[in-house]
Amino acid sequence: VLCTGIIEPIKSGIRDPKLGVGKQEEDDFFTAEENIQRRKLDIEVEDTEENAKKREVLAEREQKIQTEVKEIRKVFYCDLCNKQYKLAVEFEAHLSSYDHNHRKRFKEMREMHGTSSRDDRQKREQQRQEREMAKFAQMADAHKQQQEQKQRQQDQQQQDEESGSVSVPTAPGTTTALANQDQRKALKFGFSSKGGTSKNTTGSAAKKPKVAVASVFGDDSDEEQ
Repeated sequence: VLCTGIIEPIKSGIRDPKLGVGKQEEDDFFTAEENIQRRKLDIEVEDTEENAKKREVLAEREQKIQTEVKEIRKVFYCDLCNKQYKLAVEFEAHLSSYDHNHRKRFKEMREMHGTSSRDDRQKREQQRQEREMAKFAQMADAHKQQQEQKQRQQDQQQQDEESGSVSVPTAPGTTTALANQDQRKALKFGFSSKGGTSKNTTGSAAKKPKVAVASVFGDDSDEEQ
């Protein structure tokens, strides 16, 4: 098979008017000495002061652009729906939508009824705290009373022990005197009982029997009847 095509390779750097617009520039870019070799990675590039400064400048520029874009887009941000829009037409369409108006009405209703419920909740919380404080105070008083009662019992027991441990010495003369007094009381009791019985017997003997005496006026009264 015979080849009738071009055998020699295409030469670069030749200005051919038959090429399209920009084709020659593209060929020059890819055939340049700088672009013949592979582009080095960031790790392979030596970290010099110039490269560091370039990176810092690029980072500052990108950050500035992002902040400016955010400031511009704040105008088209809806806080209620938490949505960001890029164009004014989209933002206006959102403001007139049902979703946005529904959220707006719901927020107003919740704020209107939220004040009363918040006040009631605060009152209930305050009452609960007061009840808890009163309960703690009662518990503290009861504990204090128990401690005082225990202390009094301990003091009383200590006093009883001290009084029981102290013994009063008794002399032998006093014991004999007490024994003599007991004997005298017993003798007196015996004599008094005997004397009482004798008196009773003599009194009964001295008494005379009663004799029934007829009344002088008894017959007259009977006759008159």
